Amino acid sequence: MTPERFKLGMRRASCIAPLSAYKSGEDLMNGLDSVVRWLLLAQGTGLRWLREDLDAADVRIRLTDGCLDELVRNADESARQSANHRGQSYVERFRQELAARAAFIQRWTGSDEKMTAGGEETLQQLVRIARKYALPRRWKLSDPVVIEHRRTRPSDWQWTHDIDSDAVAQAST
Repeated sequence: MTPERFKLGMRRASCIAPLSAYKSGEDLMNGLDSVVRWLLLAQGTGLRWLREDLDAADVRIRLTDGCLDELVRNADESARQSANHRGQSYVERFRQELAARAAFIQRWTGSDEKMTAGGEETLQQLVRIARKYALPRRWKLSDPVVIEHRRTRPSDWQWTHDIDSDAVAQAST
């Protein structure tokens, strides 16, 4: 190797070295998480995991593909927004978000409790998705209660027995 080439190689190495010095392990993990995220969504793994979680939560209603896709996208968005959790990878956060969506669907279809009272933004988004796709809710019937009813007319009126056939004919002429 000639001295000129060696100097050129050193200049290239010095240009690269400062860039890699600024990269931290967190930056590399964020880049790795974005690649993993893209692969999970492209392969449909998130959809498969959501279906498994719904089966584990014993949800027996059939959900449309559009509803499932929107739930997966919502879980992905929540997992990306919670990226500041150190120590958890994107896959772990994504799995937790999918499990939370399956638990919500189980609560939504299994009870008639009011779920908008919490005021959480995520809960409001899930309620919006459930209403958009008209997911059924279980109705709780109230217990029967005795109520006093007052009649508006006397009970001794008997309309059908008091009609005379001759009186009806005279009234029509």
